[in-house]
Amino acid sequence: MILAATATTATAENLFKTLLGKTDAEVDRKIENIWSHFFTPGDLSLYEADGQKTVYYNSPDGLAFIMDTGSNDVRTEGMSYGMMISVQLGHREEFDKIWEWSKRHMAYPKDTAWDGYFCWQCRTDGTPFGHSNASDGEIYYATALFIAAKKWNEPRYAKEANEILQRTMDNDGEKTGVYNLYNRDNCLVTFVPDRGGHYFTDPSYQLPAFLDYWARVAEKDRKFWKKAAKAARQHLIDSAHPVTGLYPDYSNYDGTAYRWPHAAYDTSIYMYDAIRCAMNVGMDYYLCGKDKKRQTEVMARLLSTFKADGYKHGHFSLDGKKAFGDYSRGMAGANAVAAFALAHSTPEHRELAREIVKRLWDAEPPTGKYRYYEGMVYFLSMLHVSGKFEL
Repeated sequence: MILAATATTATAENLFKTLLGKTDAEVDRKIENIWSHFFTPGDLSLYEADGQKTVYYNSPDGLAFIMDTGSNDVRTEGMSYGMMISVQLGHREEFDKIWEWSKRHMAYPKDTAWDGYFCWQCRTDGTPFGHSNASDGEIYYATALFIAAKKWNEPRYAKEANEILQRTMDNDGEKTGVYNLYNRDNCLVTFVPDRGGHYFTDPSYQLPAFLDYWARVAEKDRKFWKKAAKAARQHLIDSAHPVTGLYPDYSNYDGTAYRWPHAAYDTSIYMYDAIRCAMNVGMDYYLCGKDKKRQTEVMARLLSTFKADGYKHGHFSLDGKKAFGDYSRGMAGANAVAAFALAHSTPEHRELAREIVKRLWDAEPPTGKYRYYEGMVYFLSMLHVSGKFEL
């Protein structure tokens, strides 16, 4: 069994039990099957073949990576998600192999302005694409490392997490062109800490529960991380549409939608990144509980929008009037985490929460070429909803 080493937050609720009446054995079996689905090592030559499931591949150097099977590359987003899933379920071997691959192939050299950051995109042989990062990768890396230090009583992980936070928060961007991970004036995470991306953010990068955790365990800047948690929590209110609850993919620091001119699509509407906002709000609701009333209101609007749409579409203008694309299993997962904010509200809200959670329970793990992104969000969401995610 893979779950023997798993410890869960003492107050974590299992919505599959409380809303659907599932047993511990049923839930454990489902989580174990999902792990096997995504983390059984795959044959890289077959990654695009019909019916492929895994996103986890061993590398010739004895390490491993999470592959973006839609693009045939490796991204810090997936690597850090893979580490988070592994540590939550007690899989230290997979955790270590992913982390060592990240350090060997994605970490920038210490003698450069990018020291502390990770190249967000590499080929499967470890060759990096350009000089850049994706800021949610550093956030998940550091948090997974802090959790691993506690779970496995290994101080080295905490030391590495602290090095990420300290090195990415001590930059002279005007001089070097590489800015801090978090803007020290407004306490919000930058989209990318370079001259082209430090002046705006991404609602789905707002992870107040993680920042509250850093405020307790980081060696330095604890007061700042407490402020950053509050700012992230506020941004997840400010950036949601006041009627539909829908989020843009990218946003200005004041929460208004932002259309980045360098993107190949409209980043000012609900597209790809934005699906994770519901997961971030639901996570913060049940782990921290510091903004429950407003989070319930926003998530009720958001989930009602999807229900009114019949769970058909995956992309929307923020007013909900223009809908296109398909509702994904990643969205089913993230929205089920948002159900935490409705599960103990009004009878109508509780019934909507039950409906949303049932849709996740009934959803099969994705397969095929585009299984990576929706699959990783789906898996993280399953851990939250089943009460198997701890900080």
